[in-house]
Amino acid sequence: MADSKVSELTAATTVNSADLLYLVQSNADKKLSISTLLANLPNTFTKVGGLFGLNLNNPQTIANAGTINATSVFTSISNTAGVYSLNIDDGTYVGQIKLIMCTAAAGTSSITSNIKGASSIAFTEPGQTAILIWYNSDWWIIGGSATVTY
Repeated sequence: MADSKVSELTAATTVNSADLLYLVQSNADKKLSISTLLANLPNTFTKVGGLFGLNLNNPQTIANAGTINATSVFTSISNTAGVYSLNIDDGTYVGQIKLIMCTAAAGTSSITSNIKGASSIAFTEPGQTAILIWYNSDWWIIGGSATVTY
């Protein structure tokens, strides 16, 4: 075993939580159990999710007014006739991406707080979007078609 190359080992077709993996970390050889690897994946996926759109299976949906969460990558909003206020929760890490899209509109729903350099982002038409990134304790607008007031 000591003289074997990893590429020459027989491939495993099944695994269990007690199985061990070979890991090189900071130039040191280490062992890692499957259970330890899996226990640490949720934190990794949360951070990667903002960059690659993971967790799109659990979008947040808001009708008229409410608070946009930071736990879902994607939030869809809709509004009926009227003017509605939206708040947005603080992000959880630098670089977190938030996608917001208006799916139906007869009125206006606006985000009026926690946005760097803007006083509001208004959604008045279906298809309008906002793409935000969390940095330095604020959401920064990096794209979209919603109406931004500075």
